Formats: sequence, C-alpha cells, structure tokens
Amino acid sequence: MRENKIWQQYSALFKEILHLDYSPVAINCLRQPYLKDETQKIRICRAILDAAKGKTQEVGAKNNACFGASWHLGFQQIKDEKILKLIKQFVVEGEKLFCSSEALDNLIAQMEPPPDNSRSYFLLAPLEKSEFEPQLVIFVVNAEGACKLLTFVTFLDGNMPKIKIGGPTCRLSIIYPLVKNEVNISFYDHTARKMCNLEKDKLLVSVPYAKIPQIVEAIDKCSAGRAKVEYPQQFREFLQKRLTGQKKENG
Repeated sequence: MRENKIWQQYSALFKEILHLDYSPVAINCLRQPYLKDETQKIRICRAILDAAKGKTQEVGAKNNACFGASWHLGFQQIKDEKILKLIKQFVVEGEKLFCSSEALDNLIAQMEPPPDNSRSYFLLAPLEKSEFEPQLVIFVVNAEGACKLLTFVTFLDGNMPKIKIGGPTCRLSIIYPLVKNEVNISFYDHTARKMCNLEKDKLLVSVPYAKIPQIVEAIDKCSAGRAKVEYPQQFREFLQKRLTGQKKENG
C-alpha cells in the first residue's frame, strides 16, 4: 500500500480543525500538462469547487472557458484598445459591477499583473489526492473557518496578511497569493458566486503552501486549534484584585 505524501495527510486534519464541508484544494501552476486527455472546457471558479468536492481538474489556455480568466490568469495579454474598451463596457454596463470605467480602472491599477502563463497549466486537486507538493492551498470555508485560519497565520509571526478583496475570484484567490506569496481572502466575485451557485456562507482563503506545515505544527499550540485558553496565576490574581477594587468603588 502506497504511503500518503505528507501534504495529503494534512487534509483530514484541516477538515477536523476547521469543520470543513469540502477538501482543501491544492493548486499547482505547471509548465507541462498533467491530465493528458483534458479537453473539456472549464471555468476555474467552478473548478475550485469541483476540486474541493473531490475532482482533479486542469485549466490551460486551450480549455479555459472564461474570457475574463484568460486575462486574469495570464493565459493571454489583451493589448488591443478596442477589445479592452468592449470588455470594460461589458463589466460596467452589462455586469453592472462598477459605476464607471474610471472605477474599474482604479481596481485594475491595484492588482498585480499576472505573469505570462500562456504555456502554463493550473492543476487543481483535493489536497488528499494531490500528487504534487502544492504551491498554494485554497480553503472553502465559512466565517469561523476563515477566522481560525487567519488566527493561525498571525500566530506564526504576528504579521497581518496584506488582504486584497473585491476583484475577480481567479485573480485574488490564485494569482495574487502565488505572485506575492501572500495569504488572501476572496468572497468570490458576485458574478462567479451566482454562476457557481455558491452557498451563502462560503468564501475562500488562499494560503501559500510554505505556511501550511507551520500552521499544522501550531494547531496544538494555538487556541484556534486544540490549545486551551489558560490564565497564568499572576494574571488571575491581577484580575481578582481589579474586580475586588471595582466592587469596593461601587459600594
């Protein structure tokens, strides 16, 4: 019987600690296709959920089904000003996600440009089935699960993640965390939530894999995990004296 790779073993642990309904999703950006016969057209916002539910999928330039994702994931660069104008017109007047092209331009200016992934492939798999050490792990969580993950992250070094929200799901849940090696939260952009029929309580937390073993090690030490909150003797005495003093003041 083949022994599970270490990251595959983390999946059950995270499901327990975070009370996950779905598996964490392992993300890898590969230079060669892994699923040789993958020809089905795929939307990556849908693929994240499918992977969380157990299906391994691969998205590249040829089978990507979302025009926006082709740009946001770096499959192609759009330099034609006429096409850019049409895209912005659709986002502003069609999807009605921004009040003006200027507002959309402001958002775009705040997002790191994606790398050239025209010859790359994004492999998405449930963490327990991933054959590759992930570059990124995406958690489909509720607010409590997100709170626990962010508590683990700040427990490690006290540094607050530089969270960016409000943009396209694929850009902020995959590209930004990969490019900047940063933990991030995505609520799914409004269009993607509707298209994917996402449960109302779910959101995404993306964690670079380098932090995952550290988080696993912290689970028994952090109160967001298994550690119990304790009151050191001196602190208990301080609280008792403070409480006693307040009672005297209140007569």
